[in-house]
Amino acid sequence: MNSRERFLAVLAGEAPDMVPVVPVLDGYFAPKVIGRPSDLCWLDGNCLVETLAAAQRTFGYDGAVAEMGLGPHPNVLGCRVEVEGNQVPLVVETLVEEARDLAKIAVPDPWRDGKMEPVRGLARELGRDVAILGWVRSPFEYAATVRGLADFFADFYRNPGFAHDLIRACLPATLAVGRALVEAGADAIVMKDSFASTSMISPDHYREFAFPAEAQAISELGRQAPVILHVCRNSMPILPQMAATGAAALEIDSPVDLALAREAVGEGVALKGNIDAVSVMEKGSPADVEMAVKAAMEAAKAGRRFILSTGDSIPVSAPSDNVAALVNSGRKYGKY
Repeated sequence: MNSRERFLAVLAGEAPDMVPVVPVLDGYFAPKVIGRPSDLCWLDGNCLVETLAAAQRTFGYDGAVAEMGLGPHPNVLGCRVEVEGNQVPLVVETLVEEARDLAKIAVPDPWRDGKMEPVRGLARELGRDVAILGWVRSPFEYAATVRGLADFFADFYRNPGFAHDLIRACLPATLAVGRALVEAGADAIVMKDSFASTSMISPDHYREFAFPAEAQAISELGRQAPVILHVCRNSMPILPQMAATGAAALEIDSPVDLALAREAVGEGVALKGNIDAVSVMEKGSPADVEMAVKAAMEAAKAGRRFILSTGDSIPVSAPSDNVAALVNSGRKYGKY
């Protein structure tokens, strides 16, 4: 099997020859591989393609995360984004203050200003032997972005009807971007729902506000490509509901115990994770990485529905030797 076949086999519930290794190595860390500044690459699609392709070729993992570009006027659904130095892009203004502002949320043109070209370019650079993963925000995450996180969470108590309306208004954006990712060459869609973590909201609020929109978006996008659902930090209390969305895989973060996660979701969905991006990848040694990978394999590789990954984005300050150790240890302990 080549890398792409190995990755897609796991998502389809078929037996791979070994555990695929697909770290969350994105436009934050990748520019470091060829000595480029991250802020330049967030704004320049050609730079993103060059760095993401170079990172995959350098370390040899099975699937590459294809970042969308930000274009010459960086924004998220009209919310202005700033990029500075090696920091991740930051939304610096919101769009929705009251119900009448919902009309401001327009379905985006994902191809505008060349934003989708990095996905297409990476697929072209790496060919059909390496899996390409495209990222899209969930309706819940889009809603939190355009409203502002504190006000959005307060709406759960003060005006839950408005919160539901806002999430529904953001669904078309998720669908438009997700479909464009597949058109551009993505083999799978990672739907990010970082703010739905039970480290941030209660399990009841997840079930009421985040889950319905996740399930609807995954149902529609899953007809075109497998969807991987990403929730940051602690998702243990909501794992059964995450599995019930219909996602082909759940990308889980380091606070979740892999063995308990498998018990919680059963064998019907793949797990992707969950090496700690900070304490292991950034602050640990190659030996620490190998130990963490071995433990992850022992906990989750049985049943052949496991993808080795970091739980979240690899920090720019992580040593390159640790990324190499992640891939090499994955090959060592991931054999069947």
